[in-house]
Amino acid sequence: MLVLIGRTSWAQRLLLGLGVLAAGVVGLESLSAETVATGAGLLICGLLSLVVLAMPTVRATVVAELAVVSLAFTALCQVLPDGLDNTFGLVETVALVLLTVRSVIDLRPGRSVLVVPLLYLAIVLTPTRCYDLGRPYLEYAVLVLGFGLLLAILLGMYLRLHDQRRIDAAELARQAQRLAYARDLHDFVAHHVTAIVAQTQAVRFTSGAGQRPGPEVFDELLAGIERSGAQALASMRGMISVLRNDEPAPARTTLGEAVAEPVGHFAGPPVTTDLDDDLATTRLAPPVLDAVHHVVQESLTNVLRHAGGATAVGVRVRTRPDARLEVVVTDDGTSTSDTSGSGFGLIGLGERVEVAGGTLTAGPADGGWRVRALLPLTPALPS
Repeated sequence: MLVLIGRTSWAQRLLLGLGVLAAGVVGLESLSAETVATGAGLLICGLLSLVVLAMPTVRATVVAELAVVSLAFTALCQVLPDGLDNTFGLVETVALVLLTVRSVIDLRPGRSVLVVPLLYLAIVLTPTRCYDLGRPYLEYAVLVLGFGLLLAILLGMYLRLHDQRRIDAAELARQAQRLAYARDLHDFVAHHVTAIVAQTQAVRFTSGAGQRPGPEVFDELLAGIERSGAQALASMRGMISVLRNDEPAPARTTLGEAVAEPVGHFAGPPVTTDLDDDLATTRLAPPVLDAVHHVVQESLTNVLRHAGGATAVGVRVRTRPDARLEVVVTDDGTSTSDTSGSGFGLIGLGERVEVAGGTLTAGPADGGWRVRALLPLTPALPS
């Protein structure tokens, strides 16, 4: 026993001490009764209420049975010639009030509606056990208990609502985290793996056409595949490091860096970048730079995956007269599949742009495909 007590927390010890104290008060109340029957009733009702209150979960049937037992004892006190004179079960009443609050919080609304009225009736009628408590004091006691119990029920409803809001907020946070992980996995993996697939297809196409590449060309193609694989592994290690250490990834500082990184790793047709030098050195807020980076990266990835026969890709970044940043990525290829937004790439890309306060559109344009993002020119905070 001493070992078990030593392992319990201070809160558990406090609750255990309060339970022992309450049980002692129940014993004193039962001893103060004038008859054995009323004393036994006080003892049974008081101890039962403490036992049910100490249960880890609230069970509607058990609480309802306890309320019925309490009401039966109250009715018995009305029948006996000598009921209770100086107490009506203080510990029992407090325990029933606490059980009412727990029932409102823990039970489903359908069961709570059935249990709480029984508890309310049992608590409000407890003062009627005292035969020497006449008017107007009996009426005052009933009114105080009734009004106080209504406040306790409202408290239980508030706590239930608070718990539900906390659960909903946690679920929304988990959902947002899952979406962020899904976007990161797509962005980290799809871009580089798509490059590997495209370069492997180029090797197979060249070999299958009977145009065996020379050693230098073949080595260059394999080197490109090797670079893309190494970049994919590096991206995955970076993401795992962020997830394990809960540290933010290195932030991009300028608009030029956000555009140059995906363009420099692109393994497809030639890319023409239209970005003013002054604009390239502009420092914007991290969400805006992150959105620009992923707009360019996802658009270039879709060129490799969907733009059959593309010979040129254009990336244009400029400021609009309405003081917004416009990022446009175009290609001259023929779409080989539906890229209108049904895939996870454009869906995640749209979410990133919306987080940054912008809008994204994508669709056919001038015989090819165009992705266009409008973003706010939010400056970076001074370091």
